[in-house]
Amino acid sequence: NYNAGPWLKRGLERLLTGPGESLQVVIVDNGSTDDSLDGLPTGKVTIDRAGANLGFGPGMNRAAGATERELLLLLNPDAGISTDDLARLVAELDSHPDAVLVSGRVVDAAGREQRGSRRRAPTAGRILAELLPGGIGRGIDLTGTPAPASSTEIDALSGACMLVRAAAFHAVGGFDEGYPLHFEDLDLFARLRAAGGRLRWVPAVTVRHVGGVSSRGRSLHVMRSKHRGLMRYVRRHIATGTSAWQRPFWWLALTASRLLRTPLAALRDRRRPPEAA
Repeated sequence: NYNAGPWLKRGLERLLTGPGESLQVVIVDNGSTDDSLDGLPTGKVTIDRAGANLGFGPGMNRAAGATERELLLLLNPDAGISTDDLARLVAELDSHPDAVLVSGRVVDAAGREQRGSRRRAPTAGRILAELLPGGIGRGIDLTGTPAPASSTEIDALSGACMLVRAAAFHAVGGFDEGYPLHFEDLDLFARLRAAGGRLRWVPAVTVRHVGGVSSRGRSLHVMRSKHRGLMRYVRRHIATGTSAWQRPFWWLALTASRLLRTPLAALRDRRRPPEAA
């Protein structure tokens, strides 16, 4: 959690009902300065006050290290899932022993499927398609394409809500804490797949995600962090071995993209109301 306002409590209320009372809930608070920790269910959650903004990956690793449960539900503070849908995700893992991580259809407040709910594994061509206009269906994101009618294996899904086998998560070292913001989930997916694990996506499960609550008013910071995270992903998973000669070209492409997007991000920060969600 980092300054998630009322969304953290709303998400917890969805989880801690009925069968959800048996969940062990650990909240790592990354130095919030708002009132998001006020009024949380007493005795049902453990709050770990980190005292500083550790970032998404380090915060999740810290929370995962505080439990010995078989399954870990890694959930953004502005995301919510019902206990019934969580049970469906558990059932999906139970029926697919080779699967190590699963999630569902992530939607915004209006019920629209969010970008990144379904994704392909990044490749050089797909990343370039994402950076260029008109790349729908050719890049990483699949939410502009028809969704499958039933659960399916997938390369990557949304980092807003992930149910993962704890043993698999710890075996690959959890999140790489070298990512500043963004792409740490795609990096985790890549390492889980490389270790022989499979990821699955369940369209019957709905995860509601406001999105951007913890980073509101920081579009410029987020944009820069995304490019740094993407460059780290490229170095670790794409421009390796015989492809190392590509690194200078990647650096030029991502630097150009960052320079072009910086004025737009700065403009968004200036125009966005302070309390916008």
